[in-house]
Amino acid sequence: MSTLPEHPYQEGTKPANGPPAWTNADAVPARFGDFEIVSKLGQGSFGQVFLARQVSLERNVALKVIDGEPAGHNEGQLLAGLEHDHIVKVYSAFLDPPSGLSGLCLQYVPGADLGVLIRHIYEGGRVPESGRALLKALDQLRRGDPGFDPAALRDREALAADDFPQAVCRLGGRMAEALAFAHAHGILHCDIKPGNILLTPYGRPMLADFNVAFDRKRHRSEDTRYGGTLAYMAPEYRAVMLNLPGGKADEQCDIYSLGVVLYELATGTRPTRTSDSSETRETVVPGTVPARAPLPNVRPSPDALDRVPRELAAVICRAIDPEPVNRYQTGTELANALASAGQLLTARRALPAPSPLGRWATANPIRALAVAGIFPHVVASVVQIGYNTVKIQLVGHQEFVFLCLVIAYNLFAYPVLGGTALYLFRQVKHRLPKVPAMPGPELDTFRGRVCQLCWRAAALGAIGWLPGGLIFPLVIDLFAGPISWQTYAHYVISFTLGGLIGVVFSYLSIAYVVLRALLPQLGNPDTYTPAKAWDEIRPLTTPFGAMVMLASGVPLVGAVLLLTLADTAFTFGFRVLVAGLIGAGVAGVGLAERIVRRLRQLAAVWQKDVEVR
Repeated sequence: MSTLPEHPYQEGTKPANGPPAWTNADAVPARFGDFEIVSKLGQGSFGQVFLARQVSLERNVALKVIDGEPAGHNEGQLLAGLEHDHIVKVYSAFLDPPSGLSGLCLQYVPGADLGVLIRHIYEGGRVPESGRALLKALDQLRRGDPGFDPAALRDREALAADDFPQAVCRLGGRMAEALAFAHAHGILHCDIKPGNILLTPYGRPMLADFNVAFDRKRHRSEDTRYGGTLAYMAPEYRAVMLNLPGGKADEQCDIYSLGVVLYELATGTRPTRTSDSSETRETVVPGTVPARAPLPNVRPSPDALDRVPRELAAVICRAIDPEPVNRYQTGTELANALASAGQLLTARRALPAPSPLGRWATANPIRALAVAGIFPHVVASVVQIGYNTVKIQLVGHQEFVFLCLVIAYNLFAYPVLGGTALYLFRQVKHRLPKVPAMPGPELDTFRGRVCQLCWRAAALGAIGWLPGGLIFPLVIDLFAGPISWQTYAHYVISFTLGGLIGVVFSYLSIAYVVLRALLPQLGNPDTYTPAKAWDEIRPLTTPFGAMVMLASGVPLVGAVLLLTLADTAFTFGFRVLVAGLIGAGVAGVGLAERIVRRLRQLAAVWQKDVEVR
């Protein structure tokens, strides 16, 4: 992986009608007005930024200093009403006539900007694995003494516990909330980029540098001077800067820019640009038209996003969609989607450690479905054949009718019912590889069908088994002479016994594959809520108790009925069958309880999410 190119520090772009570029770089005295200069933090076209000590209040502040009196655009007025935990605060504007200096007194944020951190954590081809990578880089690169903040310490602990995609969701969500707050006050930032996002030593992101921002409530679009950083601009924002058709500046432009930042944080690269690569200018001064700046066609890099979990990648792709109508329409929508993506990733991490069988099922979900759907019915057939061999004795034409009936019944049941089950599994097989690129509504529909696999397989098993208990004795009785009521009863018992064994264990086995291997891959961050997720999963868990009872009760009841209906001496085969049914009941309850216990652990991940949140 190639690391991002080094960028010079830029505190922002200046308005076209603002002060001239800084020309008095060393003219700031050690003290002026109420401020003592401690150190220089950076320099840009707007002026210089210093760490200073505000003498009257005995606190550290950041001073954004310009040479001369500000005109036109007033960042302080824009920021004055933006009191938010994740937006750098403006304390006051100042003008010092003796020195001729003016500017803003801002909240001082010790730490480092996100651009510096991104370059560091991906340096040398490294791939960060957890939020600790960000915190480690922050500890190495931060400037200033953070002091001790018990409340902010929780932010650091939470970030340290995240894997890296979760950390991206957490930081991106906070930034999206800050954007939503600014947009609600009519303020467009217009220059969202990693360098304008500061991370405190406690891992709290702060949105900074509103140099090129404007207030949509106070300024008409025709009077607004646009500016920003080309690499992070939405296509329509670049168009409005270049006076091209279809250009506009609105909330979706900031959302797009934040999406590019998230892409960069998650992958260490920016989305691929297919526009003219000769354009090298990073920043555009409002009111100017950059040379050779065609509208970009920005798209995600497949190789980069392949390393990002699907839930986070889906949010990023929607945020940077070239069409504004397809993006998140508000910062709140983006924040909610990132929170949901983070919760889905958290739920996946909370799944119990898989057994070897669980690892195989996760790696081969379609094969696992096929085995789960078929193998229990094979076992049930063995049990039924053993029962019929011992207790049902046919003679003469009855055996011929029975053999014809077996062939006809199986020719109907296996192609129709087995084919239907195969069709359901093949639908999952064909759709599963398409999940990463699947639109949200289609993904929700697919997930609903996957949740129904258990019930559909159980219904097919019941249709295949239970009618045989009546069809076989009735047809034999009709075409081959009368049979006793005990024979009727034995057919009903054998088919019911086999059917319930097949249905119970195929249901539980398919539920295991669904909860372990399929559902964790199918979350939609645009619609996910813990309550909705549990509403989808709860119907799968409802019959678990009944399944355990059936797994143990059916064979034992079969043994009791055998003894009750016995009309001959207890032969060796009879005794073996009764003992086998009792043993099957004991083994069945143990196996069913073990499966159900694991299923409840898998389902509890989503139920716990509902209870906690």
